[in-house]
Amino acid sequence: MTPKRLIIDGYNVLGAMGLPPQKVIGQGEMHRDQFVARLSLYAQAIRCLITVVFDAWRQPGSMRQTIHLTGVTVMYSAEGERADQVIQQLIRQYGKETAVVSSDLEVTNVARAFGAFVIRSQEFLTRLQNGSWQRKVTRTSRGKPEAKDDQDDVMPRAKDKKGNPRKLPKKLRNRNRIMKRF
Repeated sequence: MTPKRLIIDGYNVLGAMGLPPQKVIGQGEMHRDQFVARLSLYAQAIRCLITVVFDAWRQPGSMRQTIHLTGVTVMYSAEGERADQVIQQLIRQYGKETAVVSSDLEVTNVARAFGAFVIRSQEFLTRLQNGSWQRKVTRTSRGKPEAKDDQDDVMPRAKDKKGNPRKLPKKLRNRNRIMKRF
């Protein structure tokens, strides 16, 4: 099943960019806003619902907030509630139709337990920054079919194994197939 919803641990991805939450907040949240703006373009390109969750548990008196932008839902946790808890609730709610972007071990374990597809923060960030999704959109918008790239599915193997020695294991082929969507 291909995921229909992408849930992103916001500060986890910003941390992978080298921007810890203290630095993001200290600089007027400019980096966070730029990240959300880029996610908005990404959501339009991949045609997927994106929810990005940020911690606000240290903000006194804060309630859980949800803001809907173009293609992106931005959620802030309530006072005393961590973003990881919000993400885990969303995973439980949507299950297998979810892809989760986080490098947090607890979040990834819950995601796998509920059948969600897991993308590590650094892996997602690499895809987001290299712009391959922009080329994908321009290619499909012109009406031309995308060229199938089978290079990801070929791998040299040991000679004592059965099966096609040039194919990756089925589990890795399936992961690569899903990752091509993102």
